[in-house]
Amino acid sequence: MANRKKTSKPRKPQHHLPKVGTPADDAYRLRHSRDDVVDFGLTRSRGKSVNLVLAGIAILVLALGVIALVAITV
Repeated sequence: MANRKKTSKPRKPQHHLPKVGTPADDAYRLRHSRDDVVDFGLTRSRGKSVNLVLAGIAILVLALGVIALVAITV
């Protein structure tokens, strides 16, 4: 922190990751993987409507893919 002005913004606190293979690491990875699945990697500041739109688009693309696959193979 040498050579910093007193008027500059303070740094954010660092959150270190748990050691690999520990129960804390397993819990951390499980929690974050569930968060990624729930909100598709979007920040929580955006509304739930964005998530619903993205989920609808994903389902529509998958359905069209299945229909196209069936149409090609028949």
